[in-house]
Amino acid sequence: MLLYYFDKLRENKIVNLIQAFLSSIWSIIFIVGLGLLSNLFGIEIFTYYVYFVIILIATLFADDLLCLVPISCCSYMTFAKKNNPLGYDQTSIFLEKGTQIAFIIVCVLIALTIIPRIIFEVKTKKERVRYPKLTAGFVILGLSYILGGIFSGHYDGRTAFFGLVQILALSFTYFTFYFLIDFRKVKKNYFAVLFTAIGFMLVGEVIGMLYYADFFTKYEHFNRGLLYTGWGVYNNIGMMMAMMIPAPVYFAVKQKNTGWLFCLVSALFHLATIFTQSRNSILVGTIVFIVCAILGIFLAKGKNKLYNFLAYFGYGLAILLTIYFAREFVNNIFYSLIQSGSSDSGRFDIYRYGFDNFLLSPSFGNGWYVNGVFQWGVVDENTFLPPRYHNTYIQIIATGGVAMSVAYLYHRFETAVLVFKNFTIEKLFMGAIIATLIVGSVLDCHFFNFGPGFIYSGVLLLLEVEDFQLKNKTANNS
Repeated sequence: MLLYYFDKLRENKIVNLIQAFLSSIWSIIFIVGLGLLSNLFGIEIFTYYVYFVIILIATLFADDLLCLVPISCCSYMTFAKKNNPLGYDQTSIFLEKGTQIAFIIVCVLIALTIIPRIIFEVKTKKERVRYPKLTAGFVILGLSYILGGIFSGHYDGRTAFFGLVQILALSFTYFTFYFLIDFRKVKKNYFAVLFTAIGFMLVGEVIGMLYYADFFTKYEHFNRGLLYTGWGVYNNIGMMMAMMIPAPVYFAVKQKNTGWLFCLVSALFHLATIFTQSRNSILVGTIVFIVCAILGIFLAKGKNKLYNFLAYFGYGLAILLTIYFAREFVNNIFYSLIQSGSSDSGRFDIYRYGFDNFLLSPSFGNGWYVNGVFQWGVVDENTFLPPRYHNTYIQIIATGGVAMSVAYLYHRFETAVLVFKNFTIEKLFMGAIIATLIVGSVLDCHFFNFGPGFIYSGVLLLLEVEDFQLKNKTANNS
């Protein structure tokens, strides 16, 4: 922003170094690396204040705020297991007043930094101001979230506020950075760099989650119920891990001599998904991995087809040999997962309860908080995060009825048009990330979880970028 008013700053060496760092891959590595350290060692407040400093420097000295998209996408995953406010030991620093105040202050500082920059961009660069393609769908979906349960007799301010929080998480990155980045300058592979980096962050968090559950020392008859982190249980991190599988496969297709290494990266992400011991994530992640492996082999050119095939074949063979020769070890570490087998874990009872809630109020549903009957354990009725139906589509009809169902279908139609119109290989792999979330949401409510919401929002933003660049290229060639 200062560069607009003080043009001579562009010649300053320090400013140039700042700009070079912010626009490089090193800024992404620093942001996700710090997020991982925060998750492992519980330095969330420090991390958020460092993120604020980065945001402040970028808003003042960067022409383009693409460098802040990684913060938006990964900041939710910075919370440590020991500081989970819902943890069993209740030792979280976020239960302390001082920490809560410090967190609120940094959030306010970030808002006060970002909002003026948005106003500045809209006011000074009108040629970049246009309506995002998904605006109508998001508005309609947001209204259905806020009005969910309005005629059920259970509607109140808390219900409306939670609906607002849900739609903001789902659309924040998309709408905020739509006006803060220069679409012309975004590299074609940026999405793959970003989500591959976040994938490595999640691999680190999976290892940390296993470590803090004593997995590496007490793996005999291991209980997967011990696997949770500061922002979610094994189901949550498992689906996020699965969503990252397509990103490195883009490089497996595009890189001439080192593509096979990225095949192994996608295999690492798949292996990490397996070790979360989330049945839904393993099922969906394996399907996505197989589809991406096929794409990685057949879309590659020349000898890279063979190299990619050998990389995937080697990984598959290693898995089979491990299962065969270390069967007892595998049975021990996946004991509780194997014990659960194909049990529905009460899901069908939950679904019936959700459908009954829909029948009670079919137009606008029963709202977000009329679903606590099925929650395992004791749940405080005043909790902000309500228990879910473990199926996004049951959640939609039970919470918002026909109104939310229609809104969701329209939003899904808009996103499908964005993906498939002017189709490119970049859109293929970004669409694969979204497809992973959609399929994974059949047996859980991942579409309504905040972590996947921020990632989803970031993917939609980069789909808009890809669409814009393709149209510009076509216009320039005509």
